[in-house]
Amino acid sequence: MSKKSFNLDSFYQLLKGRVFHNVDYQSWLLECMKNATLPIHPKFGPVINEFVLSTFLTDQSQRIPETVVDAYFEDCSTICTSQILMLLYILTFNDYIIAFRTEPKLMSMNNVKEQKAYSVDLLDRIPIRFILNHVESYQSGNAYKSIYSDLLALSANLYPELFDIQSFLIQEGKDSTVDALWNIKTVYKDWKKNLTTTDLEQLLGQWETNIPTVVDETIATIDVQDHALCMLSTLIPPCLDGKLDTRIAEALTSTWETFNRIIPHTLWTMTINLLTSGTYTMNDLIQDPHIAFKSDPRIFRSEQLLPIWLHVLSCLRTTSKHRIWKRYHTKFPNVNNQFNSRNVLALANAQDTVMLQLLLELCLAKPQDRLNTHAFEKSRKLICEFIHSIFIDDRESILIKILHFQTYSTDLIPMVVELIPSIYTVFNFVSELTRQPQVKKQVFGILIACHLCEKYPLEPYLLTAEKHILPRLLRIAFPVTREGQLSNACVPSEFLVKAIPGFVHLARAFPHFGPQILRAFEG
Repeated sequence: MSKKSFNLDSFYQLLKGRVFHNVDYQSWLLECMKNATLPIHPKFGPVINEFVLSTFLTDQSQRIPETVVDAYFEDCSTICTSQILMLLYILTFNDYIIAFRTEPKLMSMNNVKEQKAYSVDLLDRIPIRFILNHVESYQSGNAYKSIYSDLLALSANLYPELFDIQSFLIQEGKDSTVDALWNIKTVYKDWKKNLTTTDLEQLLGQWETNIPTVVDETIATIDVQDHALCMLSTLIPPCLDGKLDTRIAEALTSTWETFNRIIPHTLWTMTINLLTSGTYTMNDLIQDPHIAFKSDPRIFRSEQLLPIWLHVLSCLRTTSKHRIWKRYHTKFPNVNNQFNSRNVLALANAQDTVMLQLLLELCLAKPQDRLNTHAFEKSRKLICEFIHSIFIDDRESILIKILHFQTYSTDLIPMVVELIPSIYTVFNFVSELTRQPQVKKQVFGILIACHLCEKYPLEPYLLTAEKHILPRLLRIAFPVTREGQLSNACVPSEFLVKAIPGFVHLARAFPHFGPQILRAFEG
């Protein structure tokens, strides 16, 4: 056994046994990080974990100062072993901040020291996704095999937005179909040497006259932040105008997806700022994801750019929700605090329903949509797929219920029923919706129920329609008089006019309702 291995094993045993007499573990750990060799020793992860735990449980062990940590990440152009180990330490420390407030076993411990998490500003400067890519690929993943699972689990726990399934599927597709094209070494081999941002801007500026060159160079721009900004600022405006060649637009999208695996937070901020002409920070976007809706309206009808915008919105939503819960667990640990988890859930749901309402508004037809019906229909489909993904993630159907009790334009009901498969869950509460005191909500509930009945003419829906929907429809047509009696004649009203299409859809779904509906109107 080597001297270094013996030292690391001894370090772990001393920490595990809480032996702190005249031992400066912080300096020892920093020295170990600095001199670490590959492959990483299997005990490195447990040593970091025990050291972090000791900072919470003993006075003799202190966390590494943020200024010291910050110095490790001043230059992230190339990733070194000490940076990876320091990232593991930071993530472990911040994870324990939350764990000591949420896990019963840790919460029951006595004399736990109050600790301050490493700042958001510090972590936002660390290219976590880029480091993970390096750990996964360096020496075929063998160099950091012993700490990879811990690093991945902590990153996913603290930064779930970096691990969206869509990005992984896209990258897997690229890796399997055009492996050489997306291999960084292959790209660099053919990349123009010493290409400055100005040179790249001039090259991309030929998007009208030299399409093949622009396509190739766009794909070749792999890991430089300035180049990403140059690419987006040069190609997004003509793409919004619909002037960009399809091949270049596809290359732009593919390159954006590649950048998203390297500098995601920076890329999202950059993209939204270009689309809004704003100067927002990542923190601004996390605090208010609805800023994204201030984007140039043309993006909401752009077949190439709308998927990118929706992807950013999804990631901002995930980040924002996670930060809300994280702040709650770190800032409001007292169980007697009046601000509780129900308040946090209500806040997150309110934010989500506002987002859903804004997305549905984007689906309303505008006069200019008549000029390009294909773009309009494609936009609606993409937005509805996005909304469906939110509903699927909402296992208790809270969001879909809140949204429908708020209601939205009845003009959108046919689209919603047709393009959002999960909308069928509305039937779980539609009878409650049609019993609301506001007639407007009753009509809304009736219409969506009738559309669903037509699409899914199933026995459970028949029973609901028979017991709740048709009687409520007839109640609107034959309202209660001042004397408290049902009217014998159909009484025209604004609400009846809006509800009449419901009779048609209901009769199509269940034809045996037809005679009853006709007799009612004849009466």
